[in-house]
Amino acid sequence: MGSKAQMIKFSKGFTLIEVVVALAILGVGLAVIIELFSGGLRLGRTSEEYTKAANYARMKMEEIASQKNIEEGMEEGEFDGAFRWQVNVKKMDILPIEKNSDFKPPVELFQVKVNILWKSGPKERSTTIESYKVNKLGGDEKKS
Repeated sequence: MGSKAQMIKFSKGFTLIEVVVALAILGVGLAVIIELFSGGLRLGRTSEEYTKAANYARMKMEEIASQKNIEEGMEEGEFDGAFRWQVNVKKMDILPIEKNSDFKPPVELFQVKVNILWKSGPKERSTTIESYKVNKLGGDEKKS
């Protein structure tokens, strides 16, 4: 009977090794959860920055599209201190490669690229949208 009492006495609690292993597993689990949470916050901030940049690019593109005539060239500017913009307008050739034709098209085609740049932590990020705009030639004619 003495041996049965000894077995009950030793099986009532956790050993020091079991407690240390349980705490180590808990620590690793918590570290992973905290890292996932901070990663999610970082991705959320990056997503917000890209959304802002896309909205700024859309606004700038609408501003250019609303102009009656545009010219080839590059412009730069700033939105709110954090976001910068670059607009590159390039004239596109809409005629075939043969340049000896007397045909003059009634319009000019321009490629418009709007590039938005910003600094996100140590990285420089950017997003670009591109569109095309047509200028009518002979814009001095009166409309009836």
